[in-house]
Amino acid sequence: MITWGVLRAAGIGAYLMLFASVAWGLVGTTSFARRFVAKPTAVAIHQFIATVAVVLLGVHIGGLLLDSFMPFGILDVVIPLHGSFRPVAVALGIVAMYATVVVLVSSWARKPLGTTWWRRLHLLAVPAFILALVHGAFAGTDTARVWMWWIYMSTGGMVLFLVLARGLSSGIRAARAPHPARPARAPRVPTDTTTTGAGRDGAADEAAPARPAPSREVAAVR
Repeated sequence: MITWGVLRAAGIGAYLMLFASVAWGLVGTTSFARRFVAKPTAVAIHQFIATVAVVLLGVHIGGLLLDSFMPFGILDVVIPLHGSFRPVAVALGIVAMYATVVVLVSSWARKPLGTTWWRRLHLLAVPAFILALVHGAFAGTDTARVWMWWIYMSTGGMVLFLVLARGLSSGIRAARAPHPARPARAPRVPTDTTTTGAGRDGAADEAAPARPAPSREVAAVR
């Protein structure tokens, strides 16, 4: 019975950590969250939560293999529709497990993969959460409990809200202030660099009117 309790607790914990990872991924990377948390810190928190989710998932699967109350074989937990216990719900959980592992590994190997493939693989995070929710609701033995039902409803509703909010706000960008207009430059006056100072003086002399020569009568009077 100890193993049965541990694997149930690990399964619920893995689901909650997956929810926290998806929710933080939708909120922590927004411009609003970056005002309070630096981007490297947000990414580190996101990866840590996802890693805890995978570790708890491993404990959950290991408990299923060790527990004798409801025996599972190794193929039952790695191949969808192989087992006899609620095969569809368990198959959804197996697919969610693979998707979660792919998303986590892509986060660790972001630099080798490149941003394009990292973003493509990260799109599996929300479908993985949805599959995990359906798996827990239809394969988990605690679904009949009221508190567990409210956990599924609240976490599913919050992820749905965050996805809608992120989708509606993805195309909105803050309006940028227009750049100030540059003042118009005054036109340059062409200058003749070949004209020397003497040439300029000669041109000025030619342009000035010639003085009339004094008459002889005036000279005689003087």
